[in-house]
Amino acid sequence: MATPNPAMPGAAPKPMASDERVIELVDSRRQDSLRYNQGVFSKLQGYYDTYRGVWQGNRSQFRNNISIPFTFAMIQSDVARKVQTCFGQWPIVNFEGYSPDDIPRAKRNEVLISAQMKDAESVTKAADFFLQGAIGGTAIARYGWRNLTGKTRVRRLEQVAPGMSIPVVHEYRAEMFNGPVWNVVDRLDFWQQPGKARISDMAWVIHRYWADLDDLLEDANSPNPYFDAAAVKRLASGSQTPASAAEYTERRIAFRNEVDYRARQSERFAKPVEIWEMHGLVPSEFSPDGIRHRCIAIGNRSVVLKNREGPMGNRQMPFLAYSSMPDPYSFDGIGKAEVAFGPQRTADRLSNQKLDALDLLIDPMYVASSGANLNTQNLYSRAGRIMLVDGSAGEDNIRALSPDMRGLQAAYAEVGQLYEFMQLGTGDSEILMGGAGGARETARGFMGRQENALNRLAMETTLAAEGFIEPLANAFRKMDQLWLPLPMQVKILGTLANTNPITGLPFGSETVEVDYDDLAPDYRARATAASQMAGKASRQQNLVALLQMMSANPALLQVVNWANFARQAFDLFDFKNVNELLVTQIPQVNQMAAQTGQAPEQVAGTLSQPMEQLTPEVLSQFMGAQNGAPLNAAMMQ
Repeated sequence: MATPNPAMPGAAPKPMASDERVIELVDSRRQDSLRYNQGVFSKLQGYYDTYRGVWQGNRSQFRNNISIPFTFAMIQSDVARKVQTCFGQWPIVNFEGYSPDDIPRAKRNEVLISAQMKDAESVTKAADFFLQGAIGGTAIARYGWRNLTGKTRVRRLEQVAPGMSIPVVHEYRAEMFNGPVWNVVDRLDFWQQPGKARISDMAWVIHRYWADLDDLLEDANSPNPYFDAAAVKRLASGSQTPASAAEYTERRIAFRNEVDYRARQSERFAKPVEIWEMHGLVPSEFSPDGIRHRCIAIGNRSVVLKNREGPMGNRQMPFLAYSSMPDPYSFDGIGKAEVAFGPQRTADRLSNQKLDALDLLIDPMYVASSGANLNTQNLYSRAGRIMLVDGSAGEDNIRALSPDMRGLQAAYAEVGQLYEFMQLGTGDSEILMGGAGGARETARGFMGRQENALNRLAMETTLAAEGFIEPLANAFRKMDQLWLPLPMQVKILGTLANTNPITGLPFGSETVEVDYDDLAPDYRARATAASQMAGKASRQQNLVALLQMMSANPALLQVVNWANFARQAFDLFDFKNVNELLVTQIPQVNQMAAQTGQAPEQVAGTLSQPMEQLTPEVLSQFMGAQNGAPLNAAMMQ
């Protein structure tokens, strides 16, 4: 994110601290954070191996070595629910106006932010984000503004003679992407200020990442480089320090199995550059322009690539953190892999021992007399097999050693008990992962148990909505205010593409235009995730009950926008092509508005129902039919 360097009014510039002092400041904070996080970092590999089902250490070839996917199933089901509830609806976030006049403007912000979150590949990144939180305890994201421009080609028909055109390829510089983005940050690459539980309370944080030197040189030649161009050139004239390379290799071997850097190392012409990027407050002697909230980037521990004010202003650092099970005294929350780590390893050991015992039962050991004249290569078990021996066939010559398997049944019960312990600790019960209930359990009983299990997960989803989705949407809107080229045209996606949910009237063919006045008001995003946590069957039944209550109140029927109500009802019951199901009377409304000299919205209000053919009574009967109630004869006609 390239931003100008505004000077404080009336403040005299201070002498710039030397690069050695700046590097010393960042490195000292880095070492303090690494010492503080040493205990957490040393455990992350074990949690990751538990999720992947990886056993560390050497194992005998004749021993079983499997891992029951208890932790994997719990974490995957948890991630799937959170991604679906947070990003499975459109729009992703809602904006509400403070007055009725602000509603259209708030809807334009809603469409803009939701479209930008889709463009930023938020769905696929959210899966990694929630997965990191479930494994490591705390998930970290970084947001910023990306402006990519480059040469592209387009083919057009050009007339070269009367009645004759040929395709001609034109090359020009085009804008590939210009908008807000966000990415998931590896916990091992995020070094926070010790002793603080929230990023908003921290004075500084450091993000470590790797880039290719050629990419940095190419960016330095762009109109708005991210790093100082002269500093990048100084970096290119040097090389990576041996200590930096050795530490990175040692760290990655100890804590990760597959990483991008080791793949880069195998490339012959790769030029990886280690970057420490610190955001936060610095002492006054390190702020020559009077702005203590700065962004400082160090390349290969030797070159100050950037030292300027923070990109977001108001001391806001471009990072977000989320934990489904937070610790009030620590930045690192309690991950589901951590809770399941002990029971998972114990269940794996018992399962492997049980399999080893079954191997002994199926293929037992033998004790044979040296004088029995046996071919020991034929001593293997098979149903109905007969082995011939010379002499007596009693136990004095050969006998099978059948192990005592009476304790084997206890292993099954212990593994099941450990699984219940894991469910109790993580909150991911078997019914939420598709498991069946008892043989005599009714559907109502299953739904009751499911709703009880969802209470805890509803809290986790609310934390994800208010701690991740809403701050990310607000950060996107803040960056739009700073860097979005205006006016901006945004296409409307989803069911809102045809009908305005406020007026019930169709949108025009033109796209929505967002201008300065739309980004000026101080709106706050509201995530739609929490409302989607309940089971779909429960929400469908609640809708039917609501329709029955509304049908008994004529005054309530007159104030409901039945067009939008029916649209949401069809979506809830998984009907596709909702716009083809609804019969609209919009042309008649427009004609009546033209005759009376009123706005279509006013005519729609006097008619009270833009869709007259879909009455509440018919809709109530239709929803009842979806739950097993028969349709009456009037509706069938």
